[in-house]
Amino acid sequence: MKIFMRTMSMVGALLWFFTVGATTATAGSCGSDSDCAGYGKCSSGQCGGCGSDSDCGGHGHCSNGRCGACGSDSDCSEGRCSNGKCGACGSDSDCRGNGHCSGGRCGSCGSDSDCSIGKCSNGKCGSCGSDSDCKGGRCSSGRCSNAH
Repeated sequence: MKIFMRTMSMVGALLWFFTVGATTATAGSCGSDSDCAGYGKCSSGQCGGCGSDSDCGGHGHCSNGRCGACGSDSDCSEGRCSNGKCGACGSDSDCRGNGHCSGGRCGSCGSDSDCSIGKCSNGKCGSCGSDSDCKGGRCSSGRCSNAH
């Protein structure tokens, strides 16, 4: 019985590591708030977490722990407010330098010069090869942590 209990304890510990421990160690695109370059706080490995509007750095209001909620266009540093979320666009000028407007959303690009954050890859802004491509954010798995 002791051997069975020890085996079960070890199996339980391994299961915990591979389901919880391993995912938190490798998940996401940020390791700390400084990796987010003003786009919220680092939460569960992703930028955009918040506790108050001041955490969002002009990227909308904090709602349900995430940045990007809005009530009007003036709440958004990129794109217009649509259905309570920032990022919608009707023209390139709505995107304020973060790519072109395509399909009603900011972030499409034809070259790196179209992107205020990251490089242009597959027609979308935010890809990177190193942290320096992210203009204050962190490069993780080829994407800037501060690209949204």
